[in-house]
Amino acid sequence: MTNGVRQRQDVPQGDRWDLEALYADDAAWEADYQAVQELPERIEAYRGRLAESAGLLAEALRAWFDANRRMEKVWVYAHLHSDEDLGNSRYQGMVERARTTYVKLSTAGSYLCPEILAIDDAAMAQWMAGQALAPYRVWLEDVLRGKPHTLSPPEERLMSMVSEPLAAIHKVFSVLKNVDLAARLPRVEDEEGAQQQLTHASFIKMLESPNRTVRKAVFDAYYAEYQGNRQTIAAALDGSVKADVFHARARKFPSALAAALFGDNVEVSVYDSLISAVHDALPAFYGYIGLRKRLLGYDELHLYDAYVSVVPEVEMRFTYDEAVDVICEALGPLGDDYVQAMRGGLLGGWVDRYENVGKRSGAYSSGCYDSMPYVLLNYTGTLDAAYTVAHEAGHSMHSHYSKRAQPYHLADYRILVAEVASTTNESLLTHHLLSTVTDKATRAYLIDRYLDSFRGTLFRQTMFAEYEKMLHERIEAGEPLVTDWLDATYYDLVKLYFGDQVAFDDEDAAIAYEWARIDHFFYNYYVYKYATGMSSAIAIASAILSDGEPALRRYLRFLEGG
Repeated sequence: MTNGVRQRQDVPQGDRWDLEALYADDAAWEADYQAVQELPERIEAYRGRLAESAGLLAEALRAWFDANRRMEKVWVYAHLHSDEDLGNSRYQGMVERARTTYVKLSTAGSYLCPEILAIDDAAMAQWMAGQALAPYRVWLEDVLRGKPHTLSPPEERLMSMVSEPLAAIHKVFSVLKNVDLAARLPRVEDEEGAQQQLTHASFIKMLESPNRTVRKAVFDAYYAEYQGNRQTIAAALDGSVKADVFHARARKFPSALAAALFGDNVEVSVYDSLISAVHDALPAFYGYIGLRKRLLGYDELHLYDAYVSVVPEVEMRFTYDEAVDVICEALGPLGDDYVQAMRGGLLGGWVDRYENVGKRSGAYSSGCYDSMPYVLLNYTGTLDAAYTVAHEAGHSMHSHYSKRAQPYHLADYRILVAEVASTTNESLLTHHLLSTVTDKATRAYLIDRYLDSFRGTLFRQTMFAEYEKMLHERIEAGEPLVTDWLDATYYDLVKLYFGDQVAFDDEDAAIAYEWARIDHFFYNYYVYKYATGMSSAIAIASAILSDGEPALRRYLRFLEGG
């Protein structure tokens, strides 16, 4: 144990994900890793030949997708083991070796899109009407959409080659946050007067404490560590955003935002409309913040009060198995096939359940076409933690249905729609809890939590999206991301979104450093998808509950659509 958190070797097997289903051991992985080294050369063999015939193009695409499918399995095993303990040099080395090979494969295949786009339009139309390319028609249509932003084969090769060094920028932030900074987080005194180790996983949990003194101590201690590290984080963020801008300009997009949205076929106006619509709704949000202030009975509301329930005497806690049981009951409207598959995975080998020293913070769903879905959690037993299980199970079940229905090259769904599946699960869980709980205090707590989900998902994620746009626009204007600007801009944005119901005095000043802990600012315009996903998910869940089987069939077809 280190600071009350287990070492990885002390985690029971039943609490770990089953990576042996991918490879029996590291030696088996090593053998497959060596075998995939010949894949780049195999793909290079088709260079300059794609225009020869529809049959040859189909053969090249089949080889390309088969190579990526094999490489994906090698990568997933290494990256999942690496995230178990970011301080484990063995798995860090394996993931870097896998990354390097992946880049070699990507570089070898960098000619594919330019050569496809160079094929005569009339010839391509004739080929796509035939049988040889029928399995790849949807994929090819998407490639042809990108013709204005595809470079020459030599240029595409260079773009592929720079991906590995640019990826190191996010790695620097991740290791700093999850290993170095995490090791320096202090102990804080809890409600009982005992010293508790502050961790990334326990931060929000401790901000939910009914004891205001504890909340303030946690808030101050956590952000003090980021304050001391934000120069390094600012340098990493500056490099990350510059990489986004570089890619956008190299591919002739008018902005990094336009480039990021292109893959999902989303117009920039949609992003701007989201921010504008949320700005229009801020008066209603201010009213909610004011209601919280009155219910909590405070003369002054501070940002360390943002997570505590306005019904503090109600505490809902679940063991992991209890959380799975509740989630399965809640998702009953999605049908037996869905629930049985999900239960088997969540209680089987899908999930790495609890925090350990060096483990990546947060939660995600991962995996590859030839594996089960894998879910990383840092489960703490709170109601929010249970919702995280439901959320990530939504991603995983989307993968389950998509892989079952689609071939490899069409099974990887867009992130934009992925957040719909995860948030639909959350909506159904909320409906179930409100339908089954009769205690007035507990119902008040659940209603407060549901309203607070709008704060956390719709308003907060849109605030992040607006800040991310500001980051990219500053770099595009030729200005650097320096700490003074990052702090002041973020603080002003938080003030705009929370309004004058929050004191925003010295006790709230540390919120200026919150930008430094947000992983998603390194993900190139990701967070807006949470807000749009929530809006869609609420509509879908409502339709399933009110319309039954017809709405469920539509939803399952959506999950199978890839």
